[in-house]
Amino acid sequence: MSEVKEIEQNIEALKAQIALKDQVLKLERNRDFRSVILEGFCVKEAATYVQLSADPNLGKSEREDALALAQASGHIKRYLEVLKAMGFSAENQLPRYEQGLLEARQEEEFGEE
Repeated sequence: MSEVKEIEQNIEALKAQIALKDQVLKLERNRDFRSVILEGFCVKEAATYVQLSADPNLGKSEREDALALAQASGHIKRYLEVLKAMGFSAENQLPRYEQGLLEARQEEEFGEE
């Protein structure tokens, strides 16, 4: 694969990460998403599941299931944070890749003459 093609693919991957970050930010601004997922599931329900995970009146598998559900909220929040971090990083990297693409195209053009 040529250097130009490789850089173009990297640029497309960076743009996809940026778009995903933008989608997460849009979701986080959405009142329903915040209410149902971030506050409802990740805070209120997670607290309930943590309490259930320690309830001796429940069976072992029920307590384990409750703990897994409580932990799921942390996984969702971490996933969203990772997507944002990757997107912000991609935004920082994109100008360097675009400059590199210009330089690689010039090298290819002048190299063929």
